[in-house]
Amino acid sequence: MVGVGVAEGGSGGAPDGYYGEYYPPEPYYVPPEMCAHPPQHPQHTHMCTMHADYTGMPVVTSATMMPQLMPPVMDEGMRHYLVHPHQHHHQPHHQPHHQPPHHQAPPLHQPPHPYGPTNGASGPQHFYNPGYTTHYHHVPPHHMQHSPPPQPLYSKDERTQRQYSKLKQKLERKQNNRNNGTEINSGASTPSLSPRKELNGRGGGSGGASSGTWSEGEGSSAGASIQGDDDNDTQALLDLLSATRTPQVSDMTPTTALVQWNSPIPEGVTMPNVDLTYDLLLGDRGRYKAIYSGPSLSCRVRDLRPGCEYSVCLQIRAGEVIGAASEAAIFRAPPAPPDQLPSARVTQRQRTSLLLRWPTATENGARVTHYILEMDSGEGFAEITRPRTRQHTVNNLRPQTRYRFRIAAVNECGRGEWSEETVVWTAGSPPPAPAPPLLSDPTTTALKLNWDRRADEEFTLQMDDASRGHGFLPVYSGPDCTYVCEGLRRATDYRFRLRCETADGQGPWSIEVTYTTLPERPGPPGRPAIRGKVHSRAFRLKWEPPGDDGGAKIDSYTLELDGGEGYRCTYQGTEREAHCDRLSPGTSYRARVRCANVAGESDWAVSDVLSTEASIPGACGAPELVTEPRATVASVRWRPPECTGGAPIAEYRVEIAGDDGVVRQAYTGSQVEYTVRDLIPGSQYRLWVTACNAVGVSAPSPALRFETKAAPPDAPEPPVATIESPTSARLEWIPPASNGAPIVDYQVEMSGINVDDSFTQVYRGTETTYVVENLTPFTPYFFRVCATNAAGRGPWSGMKDALTPRAPPAAPTGIRHESTADSLHLFWRVPACHGAEILSYRVKVGEEAFESEGSTPEQLVEGLEPNTVYGVRVAALNELGLGEWSEEARAGTRPRPPAPPRLRVAQAAHNHIRLEWAEASEGVQYCVEMRAPDAREFRPVYRGSARACKVKKLREATTYWFRIRASEERGGRGPWSAAVASTTPSAPPPVPASPSATLTAPKVALVAWEPLDDAEFVLQCARAKDAVYKQIYSGTETQFQLEDLEYSAEYLLRVCAVRNGLTSAWSGATRLAVGAAPVGGRTRRPRPPRTLSPRQVALVMAGGFLLLAVLVAVLVQRLVEPVP
Repeated sequence: MVGVGVAEGGSGGAPDGYYGEYYPPEPYYVPPEMCAHPPQHPQHTHMCTMHADYTGMPVVTSATMMPQLMPPVMDEGMRHYLVHPHQHHHQPHHQPHHQPPHHQAPPLHQPPHPYGPTNGASGPQHFYNPGYTTHYHHVPPHHMQHSPPPQPLYSKDERTQRQYSKLKQKLERKQNNRNNGTEINSGASTPSLSPRKELNGRGGGSGGASSGTWSEGEGSSAGASIQGDDDNDTQALLDLLSATRTPQVSDMTPTTALVQWNSPIPEGVTMPNVDLTYDLLLGDRGRYKAIYSGPSLSCRVRDLRPGCEYSVCLQIRAGEVIGAASEAAIFRAPPAPPDQLPSARVTQRQRTSLLLRWPTATENGARVTHYILEMDSGEGFAEITRPRTRQHTVNNLRPQTRYRFRIAAVNECGRGEWSEETVVWTAGSPPPAPAPPLLSDPTTTALKLNWDRRADEEFTLQMDDASRGHGFLPVYSGPDCTYVCEGLRRATDYRFRLRCETADGQGPWSIEVTYTTLPERPGPPGRPAIRGKVHSRAFRLKWEPPGDDGGAKIDSYTLELDGGEGYRCTYQGTEREAHCDRLSPGTSYRARVRCANVAGESDWAVSDVLSTEASIPGACGAPELVTEPRATVASVRWRPPECTGGAPIAEYRVEIAGDDGVVRQAYTGSQVEYTVRDLIPGSQYRLWVTACNAVGVSAPSPALRFETKAAPPDAPEPPVATIESPTSARLEWIPPASNGAPIVDYQVEMSGINVDDSFTQVYRGTETTYVVENLTPFTPYFFRVCATNAAGRGPWSGMKDALTPRAPPAAPTGIRHESTADSLHLFWRVPACHGAEILSYRVKVGEEAFESEGSTPEQLVEGLEPNTVYGVRVAALNELGLGEWSEEARAGTRPRPPAPPRLRVAQAAHNHIRLEWAEASEGVQYCVEMRAPDAREFRPVYRGSARACKVKKLREATTYWFRIRASEERGGRGPWSAAVASTTPSAPPPVPASPSATLTAPKVALVAWEPLDDAEFVLQCARAKDAVYKQIYSGTETQFQLEDLEYSAEYLLRVCAVRNGLTSAWSGATRLAVGAAPVGGRTRRPRPPRTLSPRQVALVMAGGFLLLAVLVAVLVQRLVEPVP
């Protein structure tokens, strides 16, 4: 469904609203016997609601009389439903959202509609003025469904006619009573509008779901019932809303149409508390959708498809009462030219032809008659054919040439837009055969091949593996000039060939070449093993050949033995067995063997350890100290025994004995170095080592004797801190154990945080008590102490924390100021509050003191003398008193700013103005600002110390305002002067171009020049020989005819422009040459003798002197030459 409805109306209304595509669940109304669920409309027991997502039922026919049926409705599941045409009010399933709080009533006096009444009423039909403010409403979901509208009612029975007349009479009586001042209330003979009943159990208050109807009471007493004919009045109002003419469609374009309708309310009848809402339904292919809902009487339908047929019908709502839909108005949108085609695509490309194809164009209501195909070969687009099909073959093209194509569709409405351009090249000739590929880097499993590139080519490389028998197979295709064939077998021959390929085709294959991969080095042979019995000094070893010979024959084997001093070569040859002798008894050996071929040597194959019988090891070397013994530790090391007995040393045992003679084992392990711990400072010890192997324990080594050193004292207990004042604390501690040396002194450190790097020393001495001074009030501190003797400083004691009490604030720092001629604005850094919040500050400026308001660290002091220096001090105040005064700072006021000089205009031209002013004292800077007539504020045009400035790039005949201000470094900026106005004069006209002169007759010439707006012209003429100009024309014309010119004469012409009394410069001179007089039979008039001009006389004299000089030179040469 396409189409969007927009209400037509004057300016000042709400913005145009439209409804897009909306597809809610579609309810259909069917008889109750077809319902699969209980009825949802108690007042409409003969109908029920069916949604598209519920199971449908087939069409039911009956022989009994049934009401007139709507056309069968088909849902999305292709199920048919029968819809009754009864137009009874029913409760909607969804309440509309965003309803306006009120509706503006139409004007009381409206001009009659030009089409007359449409509902059969006697009064004329009203038509709402288009300028009436429109209101737009949200369309309820049950009005947004895509379904055919209900059929309209074209006839009324007798009972309906009576109810319609009764409703009209009651409305007229209410209107008359209101005009006569009669108050209508619940006790009057004519009751006001009242709700009919509650629907679905809800009340009829504002915002509810119930609908009100007009009703008339039967009696005239105050207690008369007001329920009488509510049902009949509702039916009459429904019939009134259903009496709607078919909407009128006009002003159609291919995509829009204007739909108009008229109101069903008779003229002179007002329906209080009831606003009419018009729902316009647009139908496309038998399905309808609400595109507009509101009070307007016209709607502009947009987004139509050209050449498509649509239908529109109207449905009126009064509150919750819904009238029947009007008869559908059918119209067809005018056709339009076809849409733009996509760019054509090339499906076949040859050397001299191209096959183009394109898709079908959107016809827009008119059949496409043909297409227009244009081609550009470099000289612009030109039409080549007008095909009726969607393809065309372009022949007679040049090979390897670039062409551009575009296509457009044509129908009876005209030609559509051109498609996007298609750029394509015709094909060329295939390339020749390339040179065969070259081998650059062979390996055992890969061959790297290279070849040369001649142009923009792609290559195809094929390889033939003779062992597989498949022939040549492609291994590479691409633009590169290098390729590595991987995954090959070692020591194998492969054949290769190469072919080039371009956009013009594939070339022939190159000459075939054969390359071979390299062999690999062999794998390791078998591990050496003992063959026969092991002797005390010899044994025989054998090994197996390698499982992989690398593709080449094994040339030799190499056997090596390691008896603890590194591997030594024992055998080298082609045999796989060797005899090893001259071995040491009780020694462990390790053997390894490898093989070799032309590619290299294999990896070693290592055997297990081969050992002879072993004995106990010899004694270890005497232990020695690694470093000087310390108080509690001593590091010792020893040499392993020279003879291990043929078995590896399993462990070493270190034993130690002190002054008391008690022996203890200090270490058991395989290391030859150990640090003995837990010794007593200042004591003597003996230490020895024994070695053990699998056979037994060796004899003890020689003993090592050493003495330990003294140790630093132990850590004292945490000191005891006693607070004496906000800035001091007393510390006391108990002396620790000295560890064999007297304590030399104590060190006390203090920190504000419990971090080791932040502690600083505050005391060092032999006393065990100390008073710490200069502390900060209300600040936590941490203290620790340590002792020192001849062995060094002992460990630190535990931390002791202490908190100093609160105090008055500290002195402020960082005083700075900002000054004017009579004030100082002082700033400072907030000092430490010392535990109590700062309440205010006391400021002393000179001899006067000021109290700040609040704790803001600033103070403005006014009423001071200009250019004066004051001493400033600040102190903070909290609840504990006034803190310390800050150091005195010096702050000075500025001198008074300079007054602005008198500004005057020295010169005014059409594009600039020169300003001048009187000079002030030295060091004064000036700022000049200008305001143009179209500007709101001044902008600066000059800054500097000069006494004049020139403002350029101004407009002619325009008034500008200028002002000036003076400033200096100390006094600051002064006030602005009064604005001075100056007007630029008008500019002279521009210089005209040189005039053109054309001979129209033998002695007549036409002189012309370019025109200028609002300007007059002055033309001057002069003889070329004397260049004396004379005015020959003055006026507004742009040409002038010269007459009575002389034959064989030359003239100079120039022109200037005059505007508003201003004259431009003269244009360039134009030469006009008049030809000679024609030859005739009449006698020539004697010409008077002409006198030579001074220039001509000079030329004649110069020529005479030159001739004389030549004659003299010739004469002299003849005289000088010898006589033969």
